[in-house]
Amino acid sequence: MGFIQMAFGSMLGMGGGLCTLIPYCNLVILGLKIVMLLFIIGWVRGHLGGGMVATIVMLFIGYLALFQYFYVFGPMTIVYLLIIMGIGGMVQDLAFGSSMYGAGPEAEAQQNNLVARMMAGREE
Repeated sequence: MGFIQMAFGSMLGMGGGLCTLIPYCNLVILGLKIVMLLFIIGWVRGHLGGGMVATIVMLFIGYLALFQYFYVFGPMTIVYLLIIMGIGGMVQDLAFGSSMYGAGPEAEAQQNNLVARMMAGREE
């Protein structure tokens, strides 16, 4: 077993390493493998559609990514998930956070103006 394979293997819980810090390490790895399998299925169906060829490609890529080269694809999946969540959080902050009610006196004045207009609409 090479050095890189040992380093990634111990990082993902195969042979100690990070697994000593995570209480249910095997369950976490199983969940990561399920997420990877769903990514593979979605990617193949998006590019090849359904059918026998797509199923064979899914099985082949799934076998390689989940069993043979998990020490490479496992950390890549974790990084991919973190990027997805980070960008999603940024878009959410831009869409819902500071556009209507930001920080500072201008935002407070805008909010008070909106409340005054709402109350005036009810009185009419």
